[in-house]
Amino acid sequence: MKFHTVFVIFRKELLDMLRDKRTLIAMLGIPIVLYPALFIFGSQAAMMERDRVAQAPSRVAIVADQADILEDWLHGEQSVALRYPGDPEAELAAGRIQAVVVLEGDLQQDLEEGRAAQITILYDATDTASQEAVKRLLEAFNAREADLLKTRLEDAGIPADFVNPLEVSRENVAPSTRTTQVVLGMLMPPLMIVMLGIGAFYPAIDLTAGEKERGTFETLLSTPTSSYEILSGKFLTVFILALLTGLTNLGSMVATFAFQLAQLQGDMGVFELRLPISSVVVVILALLPLAFFISAVMMSIAVLARSFREAQSLLTPFLLILLFPSGYAAVPSVHLTTSMQFVPIANFALLFKDLMTSQVDPQSIVMVLLSTTVYACIALYVAARIFRREDVVLSEDRGLPLTLRRSFFRPRAEPTPGIALFIFTLCLLLLFYVGTYAQSELAVWGIVVTQWGLFLLPTLLVLWYVRVDLRNALSLRLPPAGVWLATLVIAVGWATLSLQFSVWQQKILPFPEDLAKQMEELIGLGNQPFWFLILVLALSPAICEEVVFRGAVLSGLRRHLPWWALFLCVGIAFGVAHISIHRMILTALSGILLTYLVWRSRSIFPGMLTHFLINTTGIVLQSEHVPESIQPFVDRTLKEEQGFPWWLIALAAIVCTAGILLMERFRPHREAT
Repeated sequence: MKFHTVFVIFRKELLDMLRDKRTLIAMLGIPIVLYPALFIFGSQAAMMERDRVAQAPSRVAIVADQADILEDWLHGEQSVALRYPGDPEAELAAGRIQAVVVLEGDLQQDLEEGRAAQITILYDATDTASQEAVKRLLEAFNAREADLLKTRLEDAGIPADFVNPLEVSRENVAPSTRTTQVVLGMLMPPLMIVMLGIGAFYPAIDLTAGEKERGTFETLLSTPTSSYEILSGKFLTVFILALLTGLTNLGSMVATFAFQLAQLQGDMGVFELRLPISSVVVVILALLPLAFFISAVMMSIAVLARSFREAQSLLTPFLLILLFPSGYAAVPSVHLTTSMQFVPIANFALLFKDLMTSQVDPQSIVMVLLSTTVYACIALYVAARIFRREDVVLSEDRGLPLTLRRSFFRPRAEPTPGIALFIFTLCLLLLFYVGTYAQSELAVWGIVVTQWGLFLLPTLLVLWYVRVDLRNALSLRLPPAGVWLATLVIAVGWATLSLQFSVWQQKILPFPEDLAKQMEELIGLGNQPFWFLILVLALSPAICEEVVFRGAVLSGLRRHLPWWALFLCVGIAFGVAHISIHRMILTALSGILLTYLVWRSRSIFPGMLTHFLINTTGIVLQSEHVPESIQPFVDRTLKEEQGFPWWLIALAAIVCTAGILLMERFRPHREAT
């Protein structure tokens, strides 16, 4: 690879991108203009509204037979203005008054006889002025209550300390600089990570899918340059622009925050901006591999698209996905742990958060930088492999036709990556918006609706409508007898290993007891026949989920990704579809194994069989349908979380490995791709 050629391509692409208004807006316009506007004008507007509410008197109505007593109590409150409407509650609902004081019983008699008077304040919790009115009324009534209590104690000859045996006070020992650093550590990482993605978004699309749409990729490849040189030049452009966007956002946010604190120092003395120089240096160093990783992933995705619009559709979900791990740092009690050091995106967000308060050790810094660099190199390797595929880079397939009439779709042997992503997104949205409601209302029958009505049916309809060959796309072919044997051996070994993994995960990431009870009530282990549970919880997911993930999604991606990236993508998508962080890791691991089985056997049926056996094993153990002699062992292993003995774990690993070797021995001949 000639570095001079790479530099020429990089300089040309960088100049072209800097001439693009969209790039300049994302890199300079948003951080330089938007942040000051949001922070300064937004905070000033909030302060003006707060001052307006604080200066305006609260309009209050009194509903009581002895309103004169309450009027005397509130007479000295300058911030309360009494009103006498005909229908106080209607006036409150209309917003013309902010609160209604309702007195129950005889106030004078209750006070004379030493009883507690019952006072109710009606207010509108959605109205800031109404909330302020309640606050003012409570302060006035609390002051009056203190006077009444003092009078009663004096009349009874009881010292005030008798009813107040404890005087508890609070004192904040955190310095003002630490408070500011904690706030920055929670707010800035999600913004910075998303802005890195935005900085790489349009360059990645324009330099890949945009080149395809303009028809200039062929011209570029016809020059005496290698695909690696082209990729390197384009990638450096995307990486530099993403990094500049991230650094610009970091500087703009810090400068804007410092300016805002300087303006509000008298009002917000608890805040003071003072960042450790070493922390800022580490954050900038961590931005390098992070921008590298995000840029490589975006280029890998964008190059799969045939047009600018399709690339936007493919990259937008990834841009939104960046929010979830980065938003994890916003949880106050979450910090960078050993396990989180290896979670991409989230490790940077947590590192940034802990660096702001100097709560991170050098080893953690090194591990985050190292793991992020490794992920970045893997992502760049995937991009390089994809760029070598001329069927991807020079594809003239424009995807969907201009009209959505079925007759205009070209018959396909398998779905495109865009169609596969659409099916996955559609099923995920149906599960989130319809499936969760159906399961909460219909219990176990909601699972039937989810599997057959929200997973299987939409997938088949989409594939049929876009004229995809179902038999080929879903790998509906019977494998040889040897593959069935290998599948059974793998299923036995993996079922044992997955149970052990669940025990280990429970020690690191415990499954909430409330959630476990809800799931047990949902599936009704003790209320449903055993055969019915097998049909609903084992057979239905084995058929429906395999059609979605090892059918449509796998066939849509298998010609565009290397095998290991294909396994990871399909497995992670399978884990995400279970919408639970406590189930995501295990299901993703199982999804990787199931993807291997279907990919290697060229048939979906081994995946269905293994999926069915794994689910059946869990149902049998959870419903305690095991011999009484084995039940104590199961209880110790799973319920008491002692785990399997090491010899059994090793045996299960050997069995699983033997099954994989059998699969390699009996797998059918694979067509060249």
